[in-house]
Amino acid sequence: MSIQAPQQQTPEQVSIGGWAARTVAVVIFIPLRLLWEGCNLAGRMAVAVLDYIVENLLVPIAKLAWYWIIRPAWDFVRNYLWGLLIQHLLWGMILTPLGAALLDYFLRPIKRAVEDWLWRRVVRPALIWLADEVIEPVGTWIARWILRPIAGAIARAVTFVVEWLILWPLRQLWRWVLRPILLLVAATLAFGWRVATTVVRVLVVTPCRFLYRTVLQPLSRSSPRSGISSWNVRCAGSTRPWSRP
Repeated sequence: MSIQAPQQQTPEQVSIGGWAARTVAVVIFIPLRLLWEGCNLAGRMAVAVLDYIVENLLVPIAKLAWYWIIRPAWDFVRNYLWGLLIQHLLWGMILTPLGAALLDYFLRPIKRAVEDWLWRRVVRPALIWLADEVIEPVGTWIARWILRPIAGAIARAVTFVVEWLILWPLRQLWRWVLRPILLLVAATLAFGWRVATTVVRVLVVTPCRFLYRTVLQPLSRSSPRSGISSWNVRCAGSTRPWSRP
């Protein structure tokens, strides 16, 4: 196999115009670019120097001045000078007496005169006229045409509710339920009492009376012993409440 050698490129031929353009670029544009880069580098260096000065010199000096000079001075002025000199001295010794004198000798007489004049000449007549001409007729009209019909309607509704929804059901309940039940209970109690008295009379009183008349009374007459006589007295006493007159 035969190996082919790489093709060699022929050097580009530059014309006279190209050399002239390159010469102009080297002579004019390159110095301007170098000048621009130099200015840019100088600006960056200036910014870096200013940042360093601000961060390492001005900021610590400002903090030192704020924490050790300005802030203590402001606290002293705010707490001591304002509280002592301005607040107590100016307000307590100058403004307060001046305001009191101005209020006592100037503002209060004017206020009283204005209040008296306004009350006597404006406010009081206006209130009297308003009460006589507006409030009283309006109140009378409202009471006559609004409140009285509403009150009458409410009274009639309450009367109807009380009469027909409360009293009438209660009367019907008493008439048809409670009264018959009470009469039935009373009749039952009376009948039960009669039955009980009849049973007691038949089962207890009558046998005791018969026993007393037929057995105990003859025995007591024949043998005067205290025990039998006391037993007779007890039986006689026990039979007395159940005996009829």
